[in-house]
Amino acid sequence: MGMKMRTLFLMFLFAWTLVVTGTLGSTSTFETANALYRDKNYAKAALLYDSLAAEKGAGSVLFFNAGNAHFKHGDIARAILNYERARRLAPADEDIRFNLKIAYANTVDKIEPIPLLFYERWWQGFLTLLSPGVWSVLAVVWIWLAAAAGLLYLFAGTVARKRNAFLLALTLLCVSLFTYRIAASAEQLIHGDTEAVVMEPSTYVRSSPDAASTNLFMLHEGTKVDITERINGWCRIRIANGNVGWVEDNHIEAI
Repeated sequence: MGMKMRTLFLMFLFAWTLVVTGTLGSTSTFETANALYRDKNYAKAALLYDSLAAEKGAGSVLFFNAGNAHFKHGDIARAILNYERARRLAPADEDIRFNLKIAYANTVDKIEPIPLLFYERWWQGFLTLLSPGVWSVLAVVWIWLAAAAGLLYLFAGTVARKRNAFLLALTLLCVSLFTYRIAASAEQLIHGDTEAVVMEPSTYVRSSPDAASTNLFMLHEGTKVDITERINGWCRIRIANGNVGWVEDNHIEAI
């Protein structure tokens, strides 16, 4: 084996070791958290789940388990936050939806979100079939195939072949644009920050982004809100019954 081949082999082996070690490390931590949960040590289990959830690429199962641990520990707000994050990734999962309903039943405000219609659940399920990154890669692949079809059009020898190549290029271009739209929607669904959960035991919703402004009403931990605007450490929010107002952004956490 030549020097270059030996070097490449060692680099590959080193990279593979890092990947495997990282995977095993995450798996080991996940299993440890599961063991703590089975032993009813919910506080420590929740901490481990949260540490894993902070890593990029956390899945619905992890968020669901974290929600269960927080719920058992009595932290309803964090339970709802994690259940909502799990539902984003697996909107059709009946267990997630059931546990989320139970968690909302334990909130003070009792403002349940409007259930998703069947086609909305279908669309969200479709968006989460692949990660936003994979959808983006597919969009690039389609655009390159469209370019290749365009070259076929330029060099086609007959009218029929030119027509077929043109139609193929146009179709692939449309598929690429549609896939790019899917990638953008999936990114917004999974990583968007327009929905949040109240994390404080109680917080006043005010008439303007100012601590001296009028108190409109009070919200309690676990209430889900939609964020419509952000200004200087304040968020304009809307709740399920249509009421709007301003809260300090450190009193809520984005889903």
